This record gives sequence, C-alpha cells and structure tokens, in this order.
Amino acid sequence: MKILIVDDEKLARKRILKILNSREGIELSEASSGTQAVSKIKSELPDIVFLDIKMTDFSGFEVLKKIESSIMPIVVFVTAYDDYAIEAFEVKAVDYVLKPYKENRVLDTLDSAIKKVETKQKSERYDEMYSQFHKLFNDPQGLQKPSEDYLEKIVLKVGRKYVFAPTKDIKHITSSAYYAELFMMDGKKHIYRTSMTALMEKLDPDLFIRLNRSTIIQIQQIKEVISEGFGDYCVVMQDGQKFNISKNYKTAFINKLNIRKS
Repeated sequence: MKILIVDDEKLARKRILKILNSREGIELSEASSGTQAVSKIKSELPDIVFLDIKMTDFSGFEVLKKIESSIMPIVVFVTAYDDYAIEAFEVKAVDYVLKPYKENRVLDTLDSAIKKVETKQKSERYDEMYSQFHKLFNDPQGLQKPSEDYLEKIVLKVGRKYVFAPTKDIKHITSSAYYAELFMMDGKKHIYRTSMTALMEKLDPDLFIRLNRSTIIQIQQIKEVISEGFGDYCVVMQDGQKFNISKNYKTAFINKLNIRKS
C-alpha cells in the first residue's frame, strides 16, 4: 500500500510519517509542496494521499485538479482547523485529519482509507465536493474567503469541545508565532491556528481593522486615537489596552475612521 504525505510544514509532515510508520505493509513517501505532490502522484501512483489544504505554492484542491481521474488516489485532507473546511467535510463525509495530529485519529482515518482502496471506492464524490467548496469559498486559488458574508461566528477548540463564538464578541486579536490569540468580551482568551492575514480576510472590514503586523482590533471597541507627533498614532481601547499603528497600516486606518489631520 503506497501512501504519500503532502505538507509544506516539515514538523507536521514528520509527525504524521512517524505515526503511520507504526503500521506494517505500507510504503511511505513525502512531498513538501503542491508542485511536488502533483509530480509524485503522477510518477509514484500512491493508493492514499494525506493532503494539506493550504500550502505556499497552491492549495490541496488545486493539486487534485491536476490529477487525471484514472489515477486519482484516495485522499485524506489535512487542515489546521479551518471552520469552513470542517463544515464541508462534515456535510460530505470526506476523510480529514486536524493539526496537531492525534495518533488515534490518524490511524482510524488510515484504516478507513485502506478499506476504500481495497473495495475500489474511488473518487466519484470529488465533483460534488468541489461544488460544495466553491459555495463556501470565493478565492479558487487560496480557498480562504467565504463566498457569501464574512464570518459571523468563529469555531474555537476549548478542551474537547468546539465552541462557536460570535466574531462581534472579539475585542482584539494579537499574533503569537503561528497562532492568533483572540481576546473576548468576557475576558477569555482563545488560540486560533491561522495567520493574521488569513484571519483578517475572513473578518468584516466594517467591524475589524488591522493596526500592525501583529494586531487586529474591533472598531467599536476603540475609545480614542492619540496623535503622538511625527505622524505616529496609537489606539486606546475601551478596556484601556493601547496599541500602536504601524506606518504600513496608518493610511488605511486614518481613511477608514475619517481622521483629519489638523
């Protein structure tokens, strides 16, 4: 049984390889980009592919679009918990695993994929799946923006539960390595695994604005804007938090809030 692991994050790729290595009778290979994935699927003809959705060159879905149906493997999608992707997966019962990987989940999914290979249940559902995703996303290249309104709720993992939190309850967001820290109206803080750029694309620009590379705030939570001289500004929030506005985001901020220089 040939299995290909596709992920542009080296540590994530090594983690899932380590888990799958515990099983006998499988041959593992890996790809670190969408481009490499396409090449390896066509040359190695794997039976199963664990395929990351968001990669630096192009998405996992674009990888599949480049593969002929006659050689299409069984696909297990990999995601760092994108709520729109999860919704579509649940509706269509498509196999997926979440990062960070849990060994039992990965192995259970592997068993399911192997059964599909053995019973020759190939990918008749992919056309239907693509249709579902095009309804959920606007951007066919990155598959990062919803096709309708901006996020009204954001899905957060709290312990063993998934909580649907209204975005209007977010006061501000700061970045922490590969994660975004969401500070809520009730004083709680949640960790959301995404980049600030990807998250900002999902938030309503009439409600949220970015101040610098590491800070997004809810506009309604602004108490005052202070001019600190030499063209520098900072924002004071209703709860007293203070954030600086970087030069790269200053013009957009001033125009958005209609701040006039005296």
